[in-house]
Amino acid sequence: MRFTTYSPDTTFILQSITRPSKHYETSLFTGHQLHAGTYLNSARQHYPSDWIVLSFLFSMILVAWLHFFHHKRLRQIFYAPLSQRFLNILTKEGSLFRERSSLVLSIVYVFTFSLLLSLLLKELIPERLAGYRDYEIFIICVAGLFLFWLLKTSAIRFVGSVFHTMPATLDYLQNILAFSFITGLILLPFMILTIFLSSNILLYISLIIIGLLYFFRVMRGFFIGISLKKFSYLFLFVYLCSLEILPLLVILKGLYIFSKGF
Repeated sequence: MRFTTYSPDTTFILQSITRPSKHYETSLFTGHQLHAGTYLNSARQHYPSDWIVLSFLFSMILVAWLHFFHHKRLRQIFYAPLSQRFLNILTKEGSLFRERSSLVLSIVYVFTFSLLLSLLLKELIPERLAGYRDYEIFIICVAGLFLFWLLKTSAIRFVGSVFHTMPATLDYLQNILAFSFITGLILLPFMILTIFLSSNILLYISLIIIGLLYFFRVMRGFFIGISLKKFSYLFLFVYLCSLEILPLLVILKGLYIFSKGF
């Protein structure tokens, strides 16, 4: 019997555990110009809230409805602040306090002016309003505007009843309403551009326009008061300062105290 050639068992034979040296070759992928900073997520673009967009659409629908069905009355409102003659025409056609067109224009004015106030507050005192949401600030501005006009209108009517000057007082109130309606219509396109363009320049331009309209309104109120022969110019000046300038100073002082903390 013949056996095959014996092969030694390599299990017990010591072998080298040294790994072969690595040999690197030039890679086909060269260096790049990208840096880690370029992969950071950019800031999310700010879009207006849904309630602001819907409010803009609703306001524009109201203005379109008013222009279509009450074009003549709308034109009279724009002409009324120009002279006493146009104001008399506006009064003869009806009272602004009892018209549907006045309700529509009041809604537009309250929305645009309150939105302007909320944007100004967020711009001037952002630290104090950090814990409030946008719609909460807007609601506070709406409530403050309603309270302001309620107190002011009540004070004007009270003074008119005390001094028996109700016809001139009603003319004065209609003059204020006409200017408020015009202010709301002018502010509407400016607020749309300010919100969607996020432009502080347009915000300050809107504020300048409001200041000019307010000055013109005070002057028209002065001319309405001149028509009352029994009042002196000094009394009329004090009257306008008490009802027009003093409330603004009180509001500005309150905002200053609020911005500094109680």
